[in-house]
Amino acid sequence: MADICWNDESLEDLLSEDIGEIREMLAYEDANKTFYDFLTENGYIDDHEDDEDWDEDEDEDKDEEDDFEEDESEDDDAELPSEEAEDLANRIADDISEGRYTLDSISGLYDTQFIDRVKQLIY
Repeated sequence: MADICWNDESLEDLLSEDIGEIREMLAYEDANKTFYDFLTENGYIDDHEDDEDWDEDEDEDKDEEDDFEEDESEDDDAELPSEEAEDLANRIADDISEGRYTLDSISGLYDTQFIDRVKQLIY
């Protein structure tokens, strides 16, 4: 995922919305779309893919970092870097196991390492 560059004015607008209004906005979105896509398409964050000023070298460095992080996440019993993140992953895995919601419903909300950890805890 690209570095996130928040559009400050739009972010303020989003944060001032009621939960009900946000739910209504999301209800009209495609269920297979990620939350990142929703934020990008609605102008809450700027996507650097369309930005001519974006430094391609910086983007390549980020890709190399992502490759390194993916290699680290291949450990079957790898825990998350913080105790809070590990606790959250455990709670989410429990909720999914109990049928409260699906793994697909949260996949766009968390990074790959976090989702992989939840999968490890479920299976």
